[in-house]
Amino acid sequence: MRFARGSVLEPLANGDFVRLWLANGLWWQAMWMEMLALGWLALELTNSPWWVQVIGFYRAIPLLIMGLFGSVITDRFKRRYIVWTLQLVNVLGTGLLALLLFWGRLELWHLSVVSLALGASWALDWPTRRSMVPDLVGKARTVDAMVLENVIQGFTRIAGPLAAGYVTAAYGSLGALLVLVGLGALALVLLSGLKTDSRAPSAGTWAAGWAGRQGWASMRASAPIFGVFLITIFMNVWAFPYMNLLPVFARDVFGRGPEAMGWLGAASGGGAIVGLAAVQLSRSKVSNEWLFVAGSLLACTGIIAFAFSGTFGLALLMLFCSGLGQAGFSIMQSSIILVESSDEMRSRAMSTLVVAIGVGPFGRLQSGALAEAWGAQGAAGVMALLAGIGTVGTAVLVRGFLGKR
Repeated sequence: MRFARGSVLEPLANGDFVRLWLANGLWWQAMWMEMLALGWLALELTNSPWWVQVIGFYRAIPLLIMGLFGSVITDRFKRRYIVWTLQLVNVLGTGLLALLLFWGRLELWHLSVVSLALGASWALDWPTRRSMVPDLVGKARTVDAMVLENVIQGFTRIAGPLAAGYVTAAYGSLGALLVLVGLGALALVLLSGLKTDSRAPSAGTWAAGWAGRQGWASMRASAPIFGVFLITIFMNVWAFPYMNLLPVFARDVFGRGPEAMGWLGAASGGGAIVGLAAVQLSRSKVSNEWLFVAGSLLACTGIIAFAFSGTFGLALLMLFCSGLGQAGFSIMQSSIILVESSDEMRSRAMSTLVVAIGVGPFGRLQSGALAEAWGAQGAAGVMALLAGIGTVGTAVLVRGFLGKR
């Protein structure tokens, strides 16, 4: 299929990109659904916001460890083999939880161990999928590919939470887990069709691959990459932990069931879809870095307003506004790094980004503790305010970060 040269749809002319793109859609659908479905299951098992966030902590903490050493592993193999194997880990993990729940033997520690395994898989899988994109479409079309990726991701941010809410309400947590297994199996079929030989130009050693070496040096030498790294930390530690508290907001703040949890999760996804159009229209007038900062600040503002909205309808509107900003954050987070880094350092630069995301679990613990002491509203609002302050500080203090226009 041919697309007009220069069109944002041009990456779809590459068959391998289309397969990866569709598989990523199933992967994102499962991730957004899993976040809420496992959170609701943890809330049912423990009746505690703290333990809901602890499960979120287990799901995300491998990012920090794998981000340090992940490129040493992934740079040694063809990327299509890596993503297929890690997708299989997801299917086996959710399948195991479904079996334990069906047998009536599921305990919190089972949920914790599988969450760790899923997090470790994601920590290697996500940067590998992203690192494959420039090899498939070329660097000149990388931002277009990220826009397309975020289109499908945006739709799944609506469909995933809604599926988690309505499937859980109708068929219980077991039904939600079985849907996750099915989504993962479909993604495996798509990934099996990849033919690309994409891989790192050279395999890193443990000493060189560790983020304390080449990856960190490359990141620190580039103001755009360093700025993205810092803001990613602030957003993941202080802004995004509200997502894991959505089951608590639905049940304890608004007095509703799993369906409301799904709508809360979907609201920001709806905003992200609209935000994609705004980002696309602004790209020719505003630099990637300015879009990244503006999106981050809008996301924080929306979360603060959501936390103290008081009514379910207003909460949905504020999360929609937050999603508008999250579109700019999400598209430009990877795009800046993929465009600014060399081919040799691409995987390692992406691994430093995984480390930045991997610091986020500590924010989940902080959020859980604050939710126990101040309630979910106070925890989400105060932490999003801190993320906004950190974003402004980075924009002002990292010299050269916003220098491009």
